[in-house]
Amino acid sequence: MKHLLFSVLVISVVANIGLFTLWQNGARNENQFATLQKKYPYLSKRILTEFPQDILINFLPLRKKIKQTTMSYGDSFAVYFEYLPTGTSIGVNEKNDFLAASLFKLPVVMAYYRHKESSHSESDPKIKLTKDMIDNRFGDLWKKGEGYEINLKDAVRMGLENSDNTAVKALTPQIKEKDFQDVYQGLDINLKIKDSGAILSAKQYASILKALFYSAVLTKDHSEEILNYMTHTEFTDKLPAGLPSGVPVAHKIGVVMLPDYESYLDCGIVYVVRRPYMLCMISKSDEETARIRMKNMSKIVYEYVSGVEK
Repeated sequence: MKHLLFSVLVISVVANIGLFTLWQNGARNENQFATLQKKYPYLSKRILTEFPQDILINFLPLRKKIKQTTMSYGDSFAVYFEYLPTGTSIGVNEKNDFLAASLFKLPVVMAYYRHKESSHSESDPKIKLTKDMIDNRFGDLWKKGEGYEINLKDAVRMGLENSDNTAVKALTPQIKEKDFQDVYQGLDINLKIKDSGAILSAKQYASILKALFYSAVLTKDHSEEILNYMTHTEFTDKLPAGLPSGVPVAHKIGVVMLPDYESYLDCGIVYVVRRPYMLCMISKSDEETARIRMKNMSKIVYEYVSGVEK
């Protein structure tokens, strides 16, 4: 009887130790995740540690709504949506080619960071603006003029937050051909270049955002830094306009204004709690029409993703 009681006692103690260990490990994992999430708020939770996301399955109502809304736009509008926890996607004209315009600045910035990583450089040099860097079509840095000295970290920030042409041109002398190749091999997109600029589809551009979200091409620190800059862009009248105040969105805009071609682009990652998604929109139209279309589409998607039950 004594042996039986001792055995029961030992089993009970071991079980309690096991439960305490599981609890301790769980608490440790939660603390570890909290630390990582604070450090990398704009990266995928999957690459930080195991983290429960809301697995939404039924996107049929959203699919119908998107198709109904865009029906009258014809081929003048493209949209690509992807629910990041599962990869479920919805697209309309998402594979159609468009001029990438300022959206192309993001791969240039990524190539600059890739050069930093391959050369094991932690610092950003200061350079003087040259005549061929001055570009007054977008941004205000050109007003500083030739000979102005700028730290390239500031150039990156201005290129993403203000879509500044001069700032991005200041980065290009620091980038090698191999840096571009490394980035595009990691993105796995078929880039086309014409005299008027780079050609991309909405779906292809989404793959660039996804590469940052999953830190698939650059380090976590560099991917996070880029996405953080993209959440502070000054252009809030299209994709962000359809979101409630306070919802973070890392996005990049683009504008094409040619004599016979006008289009507006806005692509980004919307950080709904536990339900992040990508939304990329391109409108061949005047700007006011593009604003209305994109704000409306952004609102439709947000309301569905944030409001739907699991």
